[in-house]
Amino acid sequence: MSRRRPNVRQYSAEDQALTDISKEAENRLAAKRAARNEAREIRMKEIERQQKEVEEKEKHGNTTSDGPSRIRPAASTGSSRRGSDDSSEGGGDSISSKERDVKKELRGLEDRYKQAMMTSAQLDNEKQSLVYNLELLKDQLEEQAEGFTELQREYKDKHRDLELTKRELQAVKLELKGLREQNDYKDRLIAESGLVIVAAENGELALERSKEAPSSNGPIGTGGLLLSSESLDLLNKGREGSLDDKVKALAAEKKKLVEEINRLENSIDEQSREKKSDNPQVPTVNGPEMQLYEIQREASKQIHDYKFKLQKAEQDIATLEGMVGRLETQVKRYKGEAERAEGLEDELKQEKRKLQRELREAQTQVEELQNQNKHLTIRLDRIKQSRTALGIQ
Repeated sequence: MSRRRPNVRQYSAEDQALTDISKEAENRLAAKRAARNEAREIRMKEIERQQKEVEEKEKHGNTTSDGPSRIRPAASTGSSRRGSDDSSEGGGDSISSKERDVKKELRGLEDRYKQAMMTSAQLDNEKQSLVYNLELLKDQLEEQAEGFTELQREYKDKHRDLELTKRELQAVKLELKGLREQNDYKDRLIAESGLVIVAAENGELALERSKEAPSSNGPIGTGGLLLSSESLDLLNKGREGSLDDKVKALAAEKKKLVEEINRLENSIDEQSREKKSDNPQVPTVNGPEMQLYEIQREASKQIHDYKFKLQKAEQDIATLEGMVGRLETQVKRYKGEAERAEGLEDELKQEKRKLQRELREAQTQVEELQNQNKHLTIRLDRIKQSRTALGIQ
């Protein structure tokens, strides 16, 4: 008795061998049933024949036992007749004893036959039950194998995603490490410059002089150190110190130059007014007036250069402030990404542990089903051997 399976599956060598064994056992069982039916018919015919013979012998015994009773009243019987009657009575007793022995042996054979038939039927029922259980276990084993394969595929996918996430996390960690080093370097530069980071009312960050350093003209916006070559040369020509000190030195120098220019302009205006008041008709083109004019032109040129350099320095400072702000924003963003990546890594680790636990459970179930299949196969072989032994007997 076999069940139809819903899916077409590839049988293994073990399944094919079990199928062949079950088919061979069914063929043997059918042949044995046919032989038993034939033997039963032969035995029934033999029993009927023996019963007829017994009945005939009983009838013959009755007739032989009635003969002497009829002849006994006649007084003309001699000794020879009595001897023949005694021999006939002894033959009837021997026949009846043989019949009893045959009947007893026949009853014993019938009992043995009935017991063998009951044992065969019981073994056949047990075999059918074991075959049905074997088919069920095969289906369960195949379902477990399919589930195990699916779990392995999911485990491989999760493992691949985990490795990819680990690589991404490693790259983010390296980038975060570089940004932290840059941030530490920036903090160290700020500390060496005697500045501190403070929060403004609008939430933006600004740099101020610490209490140990002399006060400056006010807070300076945060910025990086991106300078043009001209500005860098100009700053290097100044005094030693931080960028803030160099910028303040340039501002002080500019203030001095502006005061000098104003003083020179005032002196030139006074001299020109005096000359005009002394000689209003004859303008002079030589002498100290020309020298003052040259000095004024040179001073104006220097003022223009200093103004241009100062504007450039202010632009560079604004650019550096923007760079520092962007770097701080990137640091915050990378910190958030690193925290999210660490959380994702923890979740993936938990998922990996869960899949490994399910994989171990599936492997344990597969091993149990294989052991059950092995035990059932052994029991089936024993049943076949016992039935073969009964068939030989």
